[in-house]
Amino acid sequence: MMSIPRFSSTTVSALGTLVVGLLLWVSGAFTLIQGWGGHSAPVKIAILVAAFVVQLAAPRRPSAALAIMVVLIALDLPSGASLPLWISFTDVIFAVMTVGSARLRRFVGVACFAVTVAGAVAVALAADPRAGVLVGLLGVAFLVSPLGYAQSVHATIRAARAEQSAAAAEHAAALAEERRRVSRELHDTVAGHVSAIAILAEAAREAPDPKPVIASMRSNSLAALSELREMIDVLAADGDDTPTVRWSSLAPFVTAAEAVGSAVEVHGDTEGLPLAIETVLTRIAGEALANATRHEPGQPVAVQLVSAGDLVEMTVSNGLTDGRAMARGEGDGSGGNGLRNMMIRAESIGGSATAGVEGRRWVVRVRVPVVRA
Repeated sequence: MMSIPRFSSTTVSALGTLVVGLLLWVSGAFTLIQGWGGHSAPVKIAILVAAFVVQLAAPRRPSAALAIMVVLIALDLPSGASLPLWISFTDVIFAVMTVGSARLRRFVGVACFAVTVAGAVAVALAADPRAGVLVGLLGVAFLVSPLGYAQSVHATIRAARAEQSAAAAEHAAALAEERRRVSRELHDTVAGHVSAIAILAEAAREAPDPKPVIASMRSNSLAALSELREMIDVLAADGDDTPTVRWSSLAPFVTAAEAVGSAVEVHGDTEGLPLAIETVLTRIAGEALANATRHEPGQPVAVQLVSAGDLVEMTVSNGLTDGRAMARGEGDGSGGNGLRNMMIRAESIGGSATAGVEGRRWVVRVRVPVVRA
């Protein structure tokens, strides 16, 4: 089956002008002013071929095409102004105004307006005002109209570029947010458990019976692996709303704290809460427990979760050996990432998180609204 060849818009336009020129020739309207002599058949063919070639070359060589077309029109004008030549001239002007340099576009724009106005005024004064009006209308049709079309094209191109820039900026922002999200997931999934394992390993060296401590290390290792698998599944899926942890996931953190001598109390649960809220609260509580285990081993830790109507409040507090904040930013060796992640997670569901010293305790407070389905 034969395939139909595809032509560019420039080729189609040039072929269209050629066809129109042939029709004008057949109909006897090849020249605008019939009484000025006209052209012989070979000259008409030469005009059509020249217009076709120049029109094809205009998008690639706008300056040369414009210069050649101006020369052809100047040579052709005494014989009555061939219409196919002027039709091609409009396409050349359009090409110049769309692909030409800024300087060339300014020059052509001013020149087209000047020629239109000057020609209309000159004919009106020298011959007949009605003829001047006709010349002005012809100037608008053949010279000024392509300028307007070109301006529309430029406006469309600018709008398209603006949309592309906005889309690129949106993509970059989405990519950055995704990287931050993955960073938070890695921090919460890996850092807490690995930190607990390191602390437990140190405690196991000094414990009279290291078996419970080793069991806690194994529990944290398995929990870290499990959460990593779940996180990988979430990242591989289309969405990112699937919760990767539940309230029961706090067990390894509690075990790690108890293994280094901390008494841990957990009051309240997340039953009946949306999964997204349960995930955020679990992440924040796990981070707070890991920090307490890391910075204040042996101090009592309390997790209190209270749900009252459309508001959930969670408090995680631990004792301080000297009554001061842990290195003013929890001193977790992550440049404050733990606290920032807590705040970001709480804000992601419309809540808030704060942390600081209250008396002789370090207290993390979280408040989140509950929107029930």
